[in-house]
Parts: sequence; structure tokens; C-alpha cells
Amino acid sequence: MKFFRRRKKGYSFADDLICSDSIISFVSSGIALVLIISIIVLATVKNGKTPDFTGTLFIISGILTINGLFFGATSFKQDAGNNNTKRVSVWLAVLNLVILFVLWFI
Repeated sequence: MKFFRRRKKGYSFADDLICSDSIISFVSSGIALVLIISIIVLATVKNGKTPDFTGTLFIISGILTINGLFFGATSFKQDAGNNNTKRVSVWLAVLNLVILFVLWFI
């Protein structure tokens, strides 16, 4: 009888609240922002006489920013997750690009 059948109330572990591409974008853009801020702090502490590896760190932060912008743009194609995390990850990558261009022209 259908009356006595009960549905099991189980917890679904596959509920995607945040898209995986937006997580990758947010993490890579966050690491790039931390690198940029640490290089700026290092340059102000050393009065502009930074070590040679700071140029390499700028290139790495640029690559991470482009990576974050790419994954942030591709995260809009996925249905999983809400749009706020996708927008925040893209805006963080754009902020990193603006900071990198401003520091490049200064």
C-alpha cells in the first residue's frame, strides 16, 4: 500500500551552493591580491630598493589574476551557485588588474 510507504529524509551532500569555477577564481585572485599588497609593503619598508624576486612575484600575480578572471567569466555558464559569488570573484580579479596596471605605469 502506498499509504504506509515513507520517504527517507536524507541529507544531500552534492548540493552546490557555490560554483567550483568561482571558488577557483576567488582563491587565485585572493592570492594575487595578497602578493601585490606584500610587494607594496616590502617596497615601502625598503624605500624602493626591493630584491630581484619582486618582479617575478608581480608576473605570478598577473598570471593568477588572469586565471581568476578567466575562471570567473566561465563560472557564469554553470547553473550551480548563486550569482553574488560569481560577481565578487570577477570584481576581485578586475580590481587586481587595475592595481597591476596602475603600478605598472607609476
